[in-house]
Amino acid sequence: MDALLKLSQVWAAYPGGRGAALRGASLRLLSGELGLLLGPNGAGKTTILEVFLGFVPYRGEAKVFGLEVRRHLGEIRRRLAYMPQALFFAPDTPCRTVELVAMGRFGLFRPWQRLPRGERNRALEALARLGLAEKADWPVGHLSGGQQRKALLARALAKGAEVLLLDEPFASLDPEARQDLAQAILSLRDEGLTILVVVHEEELFSRADQAWFVRDGRTQPVPSLKSLAEVWASLCGR
Repeated sequence: MDALLKLSQVWAAYPGGRGAALRGASLRLLSGELGLLLGPNGAGKTTILEVFLGFVPYRGEAKVFGLEVRRHLGEIRRRLAYMPQALFFAPDTPCRTVELVAMGRFGLFRPWQRLPRGERNRALEALARLGLAEKADWPVGHLSGGQQRKALLARALAKGAEVLLLDEPFASLDPEARQDLAQAILSLRDEGLTILVVVHEEELFSRADQAWFVRDGRTQPVPSLKSLAEVWASLCGR
């Protein structure tokens, strides 16, 4: 089966940066799978997501849906959704939750075009799938941190994304919120979405289909171990 997300010997460097952020990274994630990127800070995990998004120049092969990123970026971005690291909304953010979710559709229409009738219903349906229907008209900044992350997942659903790239979605959340968000992510995987997640936490580890340890810009498939602590001990020689 062809991989939905594929890197093959990818080297990447940020303009003006010092040295390569990726040094021959490779991975293959199949349709409907949940993949995890593990490893220390600064190892290249976020850079892998940004290669798929077309945010950073690269050498090697990077494909999404079988399409090379540098040649088919527009189509790829229409079918893919991204949750950036540590994105939270302040209490005075002038946006309701349903409006945030509807923003997932903006890239599908002409600039300045009003969203067609029915887009609010699409956003409400996405919120309902993630248990946030009653929060639709709340200011997004009044949601808890975990609810804000789920609202961003709802935005991806409203967009109709087939692939989700999530950068540290559990950062700064308490254990209960992490468990709740993990269940939402697993439910989306079970519905057929392909999801690649940068994580430092344990919640998704035992339920993931694949995982890679990223260090010094290189990827290493993670063996089948019981916990993240065992991964670190095995791959870091501790």
